[in-house]
This record gives sequence, C-alpha cells and structure tokens, in this order.
Amino acid sequence: MRRKIPSTAALIAFEAAARHGSFTRAADELALTQSAICRQIGGLETFLGLALFRRSRRGVQLTEAGQSYARRIAAQLDAVERDTLSVMGQQGAMSLELAVVPTFGTQWLVPRLRHFQALHPQITLNLTNRTRPFLFADTDFDAAIYFGDGE
Repeated sequence: MRRKIPSTAALIAFEAAARHGSFTRAADELALTQSAICRQIGGLETFLGLALFRRSRRGVQLTEAGQSYARRIAAQLDAVERDTLSVMGQQGAMSLELAVVPTFGTQWLVPRLRHFQALHPQITLNLTNRTRPFLFADTDFDAAIYFGDGE
C-alpha cells in the first residue's frame, strides 16, 4: 500500500519558506526559482486540501494550520537529516542524542565539543534545543541538560 506522504521536495520548500517567511528567500536558499517554490507549495496545499500561507501584495504569512505543520515538518526533516548523517558516518560509530537549553548549548557545551570529539571520535553527538520539559518515552533523546528545580 502506498503511503500518503507528500514529496520531500515540497516539504523542504515549505519548511524553508515557513522559516524565512518568504518564497523568494526560500528559493535563494535552495537554489531554485521563486516560481518553483510557489509550485511546490501549491502542490503541497492541494495534496493537504488546505492553505498553508496567506498571500498578499506584501508577501506571505503562515496560516494557523501552516504554523502547526511547519513546526512538525521542521522537526521531522531535522530527524531525517540526523539519521542520514549518522548512516553516512563511520561504521560502528555510536551516536548520542542530547537535548539542551539553547544558551547552555551555544555558550558552554559547543566550545568544549572539539576536546570531546578528539577523545571520542567514534561518538557522534547530536544536539537539539529544548526549552520545555518532555517525556523521554516520546522522543529519541538519550539525555537532557536543563536548569531549574526539577519540576
């Protein structure tokens, strides 16, 4: 049975347009024309049966459904990218999925990763920004680093 999944190209075009709030900037990022982005998103909207963007003379803006879908699709594309890079990595390598608070990750952890990677080249560390608590059972995270009282 064939899956009811839109094309990857359409999802990538949509995610870029949603992130930039612009078909033109999405086209620049993806090395496509603006009309190609419009066609991809139009096809995706037809596939879904709903509008993802409001179009006006001033540009485009995500609809409520578009905002919700953009968050979900971005997370899924990030996961596909991580999995792809993991498979492309060294054979026998281990990966560690870590959720971190953004400031801690960028200010403290990332500057120290070079030393960690030198000591443990077989480990791929995937960092994901998370600012809210979550259930580990609902994610692929191996660990999380947070600041707070534990509630």
